[in-house]
Amino acid sequence: MIKPRGIRQDGVVGVVAPAGTVCEEELNKGVLRLEGLGWKVRLGASVLRRNRYLAGSDAQRVADLHQMFSDPEVDAVICARGGSGTARLIPLLDRERLAAHPKIFIGCSDITTILLYLHVCLGQVVFHGPMVAPNFGRDTSAKMEEVLLGLCSGQSLSLSEPGIRVLRTGRAEGSLVGGCLTLLCTSIGTPFEVPTEDRILFIEDVDEAPYKVDRMMSYLKSLGKFDRVRGIVFGEMVRCHFPDGSSDRLEDVLMEILAGYEIPILFGFPSGHGPLNLPLPFGVPVRLDTETKSLALLEPAVG
Repeated sequence: MIKPRGIRQDGVVGVVAPAGTVCEEELNKGVLRLEGLGWKVRLGASVLRRNRYLAGSDAQRVADLHQMFSDPEVDAVICARGGSGTARLIPLLDRERLAAHPKIFIGCSDITTILLYLHVCLGQVVFHGPMVAPNFGRDTSAKMEEVLLGLCSGQSLSLSEPGIRVLRTGRAEGSLVGGCLTLLCTSIGTPFEVPTEDRILFIEDVDEAPYKVDRMMSYLKSLGKFDRVRGIVFGEMVRCHFPDGSSDRLEDVLMEILAGYEIPILFGFPSGHGPLNLPLPFGVPVRLDTETKSLALLEPAVG
């Protein structure tokens, strides 16, 4: 894995919008918060553009991405938000340019597609985590900032939160990979198909009914994606649960699908669409430990 360099104390962070349209008020709040961390912020030219439900045309959005990766002054690239549209950029990406300038790249949700492309096709460590408008622009979590600063400065952190639950006990080590369940499924058959063999697999999603989660998990199972995985960590699966008052639980559905796989499984890790979006480095070896309900990095995520 190719590790990006860390962010300098007074480093420059580039903000791009590879997917959906961005709320200007939330973007401005998020920029102020990033500047409060000591970073200079540079906005992509099309961040506030609108083309139907997209932040500008495909050419405009991919140009911003290329510009930020090529700019030697930019230490890291953080997505303004998710939404939809990243799959349209994949055929337009300049592989040589992105490979020549590996950088900290952070996003989640629909950004999963670009994370997988950079990770699988270019062998780069990438970060599933907070975005400028929905996270830095709305949330006020000091923990999110603390973890982000730690990862970007080369600390090997152990990540755990009180709401995490154990679905199957055990301990396992492997390279971390994953993202939004819907986008993991749409990666199948592409050059950036999610790799799961000998991995710790992270899965999260939002606003998907339990029967849809069942369908997607069953699809991945039918492809053998869980056959040689070493452990699974589910996110909070925001608004993917049965209605209040129901005796049914999404966790039971997941464990029915994963019956027979003797691997440790955690549920409720706060990365993705929940109120606390902790960054997770994909491509870095980690230890999943259900006794401590934690993911511990076994080496720094940056070089």
